[in-house]
Amino acid sequence: MEKGKIVLLPGEPNDCNRDYLPEAIRDGRMVVNENGNNSQVYPPLLKEHRECVVAGEGEDVWYEYVPANYDPERKTPLVISCHGGLMTGWGQCIYTSWSHVADREGFIVVFPNAQRQRMWQIEFDPAKKEMLSKPIPGLPQIALQDGPISGYHDVKLILGLLERMQEKYNIDRGRIYIQGMSMGNAVASQMARHFGHLFAGAAGSGCPTDTGLLFDEEDRVRNEGGPLDIMVSRLEHDVVPPYYPLKNKDTLMKNYQYWKLVNGCTGLPEISIRGDYNFIFFEGEKARFSIMDVKNRDHGQTFDDAEYMWDYNFSGVRRDADGNLAHTGCDRERKGDRVSVAVAEGCDMAWTGGETVPVNGKVFSWKKLKYHGLGGKEIVRGEYLYVPAAFCGRIWGADFRQNQDGTVCELDLRTGEHLQFARGSVGCVADNRVESMLCEAVHRDGTLYIPLVWFAERFEGLYCSECNGVTYITDHPARISTYTAWILKDLLGGGYGVT
Repeated sequence: MEKGKIVLLPGEPNDCNRDYLPEAIRDGRMVVNENGNNSQVYPPLLKEHRECVVAGEGEDVWYEYVPANYDPERKTPLVISCHGGLMTGWGQCIYTSWSHVADREGFIVVFPNAQRQRMWQIEFDPAKKEMLSKPIPGLPQIALQDGPISGYHDVKLILGLLERMQEKYNIDRGRIYIQGMSMGNAVASQMARHFGHLFAGAAGSGCPTDTGLLFDEEDRVRNEGGPLDIMVSRLEHDVVPPYYPLKNKDTLMKNYQYWKLVNGCTGLPEISIRGDYNFIFFEGEKARFSIMDVKNRDHGQTFDDAEYMWDYNFSGVRRDADGNLAHTGCDRERKGDRVSVAVAEGCDMAWTGGETVPVNGKVFSWKKLKYHGLGGKEIVRGEYLYVPAAFCGRIWGADFRQNQDGTVCELDLRTGEHLQFARGSVGCVADNRVESMLCEAVHRDGTLYIPLVWFAERFEGLYCSECNGVTYITDHPARISTYTAWILKDLLGGGYGVT
């Protein structure tokens, strides 16, 4: 099929708005950029539908986006996109780029409304029923559901909409996907874990799943839906709900472990960091698992979430007639950075070129100190990860030599430059000229250590970023984010210490 064209409509910015979802956006040209969300002009092709989908359970509301290039003679993919708590289906559409991507790719998107007070019915850990029964300031009271989730109205709504869309349009049954934001991500996860066989892929941003719903008391996986391609978007400054039993880091890492186990992801991933966007791609034995970790963003969703979720996940998977997942190439190649080196404090392994390699020493952090006046207190003017000078030589193809006790070493670089380092000296001799490093060379266990960032920037011309005791180095602008740092440290054997 020939690709459609994405057309951005000019809007009327309302920078004074502080409402979470201003009703004035609807059917107008207002756009807002606040509260972690960015909006587009209300799409003319977005149509509201009101009808009873679940027999005897009241009126339901949903929104359908059918692109202009929809061809009823051609099998068409379907995406179900679920809004966040206190939002609406039309709000999820204007706060995302799903309609834009649908215009280009020719698929249909359905945006359902949660039926009760704009809050989805989602499963909960029974151990927290008393806590969740209490009002949460600023939010409507959560309507806790008893019994299996197959009895939840909102679950039946989504399943009913799947049937209706297949009756109304020429839907490709092997290419049905679900996605959500915040509380809508909890819905997408719920559908994936219990009804995953109905979808080829699921994705979401914000609000990871309560770990009590992922693992039982014996730490065994809870899953009824089976494997399917999963992509999660994590935003660096997002935090988990206050009633979750584990802290933010531990909850995210248990969610990460869960989908690796369900999808059979046992090998190393491809890692690519471009600007603030950190991508991690696993190819599992049963299904793919992808992560997009975004630097310096808080709760919500990036406006281009839909673009990446389609390009890196939904575009390359379908269910065949037997219900098995069939993978093809995605619209964007799921490849890691061509040049990449990462080290983590306390680890003796490093990441380089998509593989883990020994450092031949343990990476440690060293502070640059400054003392003011006689007897003055110390001030930290920088803190850097140190690696053996021999490691730098091995990674970047330099010849390495050292004296008998390792207090002096030399490197002959590929460029022809000759470097000399000595224990305790902040100076490096480069082609018989003195240069000051970030901090002095440190001698440990018969090995001379130097600051990795200084060497990579000065002699290899690479970009370096640091987060949570992990340094990432590549040949283009890249800023490692929190979640990626945790995962890299785990991959390098440092663990993350779930409590």
